[in-house]
Amino acid sequence: MPSPLSIRELAETAKASGAVDLAQGVIQVAPPAILIDILKGLPISEISRYNNKRGVPEYRAAIAKYLARRGWDVPVENIAGTAGAMAGISSALLQHCSPGAKVLLPEPFFQGHAQLLKSLGLEAVHVQTPYGEPIDWKSLAAHFPNVEAAIITTPSNPTGQVASPEQLQFLLSAGQKHNCFLIIDEMYREFIWDEPKRDDSDHQSLDLSLAAITRSFSKTLSIPGWRAGWIITSPELMEAISTTHDPIFAGGSTIAQNALAQALDKHDDELTAYVDDLRELCRTNASTMLEAFAKIEMVGEMPAATYYLLLRHNRASDMEAFEELLKLGLVATPGSAFFSDQSVNTGFIRIHAGISTESRQRVVAAVHG
Repeated sequence: MPSPLSIRELAETAKASGAVDLAQGVIQVAPPAILIDILKGLPISEISRYNNKRGVPEYRAAIAKYLARRGWDVPVENIAGTAGAMAGISSALLQHCSPGAKVLLPEPFFQGHAQLLKSLGLEAVHVQTPYGEPIDWKSLAAHFPNVEAAIITTPSNPTGQVASPEQLQFLLSAGQKHNCFLIIDEMYREFIWDEPKRDDSDHQSLDLSLAAITRSFSKTLSIPGWRAGWIITSPELMEAISTTHDPIFAGGSTIAQNALAQALDKHDDELTAYVDDLRELCRTNASTMLEAFAKIEMVGEMPAATYYLLLRHNRASDMEAFEELLKLGLVATPGSAFFSDQSVNTGFIRIHAGISTESRQRVVAAVHG
């Protein structure tokens, strides 16, 4: 079996063995029907070419309107389309950081961020935050004088903790004071459970003169393979970031961006209904699985955000808990996978609730024996 601490390899293990993949957080439902219909109707021969280095103009304009409907007025010049959120993060880091620079990455962390920093030749500076407990976001600012940049993930993967607008503003101000560039990864913005209307109006007051916010439709619309994200920052930083993004990612997928531009501009009601249904599926899955796993003494609770569940186990190690579930046909992620020292035993495993109804039924049947 591949290394059990690589989430992507865990997902491949699940596929190869026929197990249920609860490790990699890929939404297991089809994309919105309206989006597929639009994709099929695109003039492919006309748009299958390079576009603007900041992304397809119609896509950027549609995102501006989308954000405005959520209460956040962002000028189009502050928005660039990216080849997924990770492309935006990569480009932002490269435009700001010197070779070998130190970048703050609080742990537990999203594995992709740690792997990205290593690939870019940057040094991750890890600051541990409590597992399964609220994050003291302000305490992170004490480390800003010692790094050139910081990656702040809110809602957080794997813990589901959310930084409030006030906490974000404090971090942004501290970043400016210490010349620390902040990258705010908001991949799971749609999955904050006490915000059914997804209001972004509090972002209006955020100062992004030394920061960038990245988002993506990979989770929201179940299209990770489309590589459709965007980045928001100041006009001055945008020129540098998009100039970095362009030679590496060539502006992103023009096909995906054209399809999304039409969907966002003309079919907001259908997309909103889709997201509402997806949120409800995730909540139902989470509630059902929490109840099922509690019967084998793996206990958790609904997070503030994201569809990831941290389950506290009483096994001798995270790997023992992982192997026990693997024998049941379930591939989860050991809690130690989200730490720089993966030899630690955290007492947790992580599963995700973005699965299909059929997969949920398989999970419950497996746990109940």
